[in-house]
Amino acid sequence: LPIVEKIRIIAQKVYGAQDIELSPAAQSQVDRYTRQGFGNLPICMAKTHLSLSHQPERKGVPTGFILPISDVRASIGAGFIYPLVGTVSAVYSTQSLPFL
Repeated sequence: LPIVEKIRIIAQKVYGAQDIELSPAAQSQVDRYTRQGFGNLPICMAKTHLSLSHQPERKGVPTGFILPISDVRASIGAGFIYPLVGTVSAVYSTQSLPFL
């Protein structure tokens, strides 16, 4: 399956989304990874843990929302592609984790 279709299936079947919406940057990265031959890699979604949607304030099991994909990145060495959902950041802060 194409990268976008794999993301869509996860969004709909796991998170209850109606559909996904890729930003231009996300679509550009999808196109790039596909051209480079990485379209067969599995998907690992990077999103807030506070809700099944991209909105932390939406508790329970929300449905029917559009899941925004702000960027798509790849961890080629580890062997997966990870879409960034909403405003989630892939940069870890050590301020809230003083033990790091």
